[in-house]
Amino acid sequence: MAQTSPKATSPKTLSFTRRDALRAAAAAAVLASCKAAAGPSVAEAASATVANVVPNPTLRDACRAAGILHGAARDHLIEPEDPMLDTLMARECDVVTPENGGKWAVFQPQEGNFDWGRFDAGVELARRIGAKPNWHCALWQHMGMPDYMTLPASRQRALGIGESAYFSADGTLSEDNYWPRFTAMVAAVKQRYGDSFYRIDVMNEAFFWETERSHPQEQDRYGFRKGMWWVVAGGAKGPDWLDPFFHHIRKEFPSAKLVINEFGIEIDEGWQQRKRAYFQTWLTDAVKRGVPIDGVGLQSHLMAGKPYDREGMKGFLRAMDRLGLPIHVTEFDVNEKHLPRSWSRAEKDRAMAFLAGQYLGDIAGNARLAELCWWHLRSDLNYISREMPELKPHPSPYDAASRPLPLYEASVQALRGRNRSG
Repeated sequence: MAQTSPKATSPKTLSFTRRDALRAAAAAAVLASCKAAAGPSVAEAASATVANVVPNPTLRDACRAAGILHGAARDHLIEPEDPMLDTLMARECDVVTPENGGKWAVFQPQEGNFDWGRFDAGVELARRIGAKPNWHCALWQHMGMPDYMTLPASRQRALGIGESAYFSADGTLSEDNYWPRFTAMVAAVKQRYGDSFYRIDVMNEAFFWETERSHPQEQDRYGFRKGMWWVVAGGAKGPDWLDPFFHHIRKEFPSAKLVINEFGIEIDEGWQQRKRAYFQTWLTDAVKRGVPIDGVGLQSHLMAGKPYDREGMKGFLRAMDRLGLPIHVTEFDVNEKHLPRSWSRAEKDRAMAFLAGQYLGDIAGNARLAELCWWHLRSDLNYISREMPELKPHPSPYDAASRPLPLYEASVQALRGRNRSG
């Protein structure tokens, strides 16, 4: 999901810098209003947490009041034992996503060889704290698959696809074996966990991000990646190649909310706007075809310092609402790498909180927000902190000591009384 930064002389970058000064000021007003409207200030809530007193309200409280399930991801390989994190998640989570444990490459690294440890740990945590587990993800179009579930490297030239992530020297995936392998994998997950998942990400990141050379070599005319699943399931024949996967998982998991999970549609840049249009078109047509899809999974890895396409997102959200598709925020965090390095920690936190508050408020005000799931509750455990430790970033609503950050208050305020019913 790497993104290329605009050049320093880009008009959008300069425009955002001026605009962000106003946003930072507005963020201060938003956060100040949280004290009166949503409980204690960040400092007060942090002190309360240190004193082992639960902040009032918690994020889960705010979500429940608006009819939203609240939760977070956790990976028990990266953080094997963390009682403080378990306590925080028990207080905050209605849903738990085993971050990497539910990916095919992790629980079935070789054909016929299952290793359920990380998946089990996430599901057991959810059960222990009275939450429901999610399954992220049944299929990933270009990553998260073991080598044998990729295309043979010998086919790459003939297929004319430049992206090497879909191919491997050990790859054996083909048009003849993909369906029995997929259904066998689903059966194994069903046998182990039953119909216990709240949400299943049936397909993750099916749509491509555009570059100057990406179309038609890397994406089809419907915006899909020409990935391994697209190749073997007949993506070249039309946009309904995904439908059978949804129908099969619905049959096996009738209680789960089935979503297609996507990233990169929020920014005011052409490639994200085109991707959002492709995504909206497929969702509209999928509903007409009767595909058993229960909602839209928006990863929501927000980029502070990039221009948020607020009006475009509102239009998309209203379109989803007309289709009767609730929004599931599946991997929420805010990346600060595009903010000026000269800014103080407080200035960055205010800008990030303002963006998060705008985004959540727009979803809650224009569509039915069913779920808010963070990609880790604690900032120190988020992948952004592992990738950029020098920034000591705050991508999540709590810090390493489980003290609430400005993202916490801004999110509470954004959700207060804003969610649509139904």
